[in-house]
Amino acid sequence: AGALVIAGIGFAGSYAAVRELALKKGFGNFAYVFPIGIDAGICVLLALDLLLTWIRIPFPLLRQTAWLLTVATIAFNGAAAWPDPLGVGMHAVIPVLFVVSVEAARHAIGRIADITADKHMEGVRLTRWMLSPLPTFLLWRRMKLWELRSYEQVIKLEQERLVYQARLRSRFGRAWRRKAPVESLMPLRLARYGV
Repeated sequence: AGALVIAGIGFAGSYAAVRELALKKGFGNFAYVFPIGIDAGICVLLALDLLLTWIRIPFPLLRQTAWLLTVATIAFNGAAAWPDPLGVGMHAVIPVLFVVSVEAARHAIGRIADITADKHMEGVRLTRWMLSPLPTFLLWRRMKLWELRSYEQVIKLEQERLVYQARLRSRFGRAWRRKAPVESLMPLRLARYGV
């Protein structure tokens, strides 16, 4: 609802500026519907993008075209205020707010669609990335390669792997990788494959 209010304000505000610019550029009577066509195109493309994201068949060209039209609207509005930099910036604020709100909605819809389809993959916590980047990368890689969705499940598997590795080290000494029998090393090799 908030995005629709922002869109309405933005479209109302940009209509006059884009219409005046179109009149100056010789659009004639078409200048009165040109801004409506661009704004309606943005709304329709973004609504279709949100719908297709919801039903899990996203089509990226819709979103990219909508953002291209949004950039064009900002440019047209900015041209109407040119050469005043403050005026150009003021014309860009509402479309940027609209873009951010639609992107937030798209993110939420995509997340909900993934959760309901049991396709949602939890992310690795930022603190783990900062405190231990290389092992975290290997953990993250394993999650993505083998589509392990639960962060807690992956952490538990990693803890079990490290405990097993420590047991092998205590049993066979420093050169445990060479001294341990193949059967004892097999669980560590399988851990690379998400088992």
